[in-house]
Amino acid sequence: MRPLIGMTLALLVIAALVTTAAAQGTPVVPGESVGDFHLGADVSTIVTALGPLHSEDDLPGDTLDGYYWPLKRIGAIADKTSHKVVALAISLDDSYRTSKGVAVGTEMDAVRAAYGTEDETADHQDDETLIYNKLGVAFVIDKSGALGSHVSVIFVFDSGRYHDIFVEQ
Repeated sequence: MRPLIGMTLALLVIAALVTTAAAQGTPVVPGESVGDFHLGADVSTIVTALGPLHSEDDLPGDTLDGYYWPLKRIGAIADKTSHKVVALAISLDDSYRTSKGVAVGTEMDAVRAAYGTEDETADHQDDETLIYNKLGVAFVIDKSGALGSHVSVIFVFDSGRYHDIFVEQ
């Protein structure tokens, strides 16, 4: 009987650890990383890890390329010359979250409660982006639909570099 109690206790501890890890989600670190992918890494390491690309696009300004894996819900922006990652994105996946608990699906008011007033906003027809340029993170807030007033995309970039990377046309 004693080994069964020990085994049950061990299984309960393992289940608690797995549940805690799942609740914490995959980390998004402003100005640094999304999950295992880091700013400054060679984009080829991300391509190798995630597999075939859905798209590779020239971005406005002609110095950056955008890469996107829609089934993985991850995107990367890399410098065309150095191939170094300058920004990362996670979209429509609530398993990625910041240390302050912000994830896709978080309400706009909760983002502001966690991070304070944004440095600036970028207003578009379908969404508004809350830009925390000093921290190296931006949150796209949908204006309507299932994610109306909620985060749909999180961008991570080097602190202070938002306007160098995200050129408005």
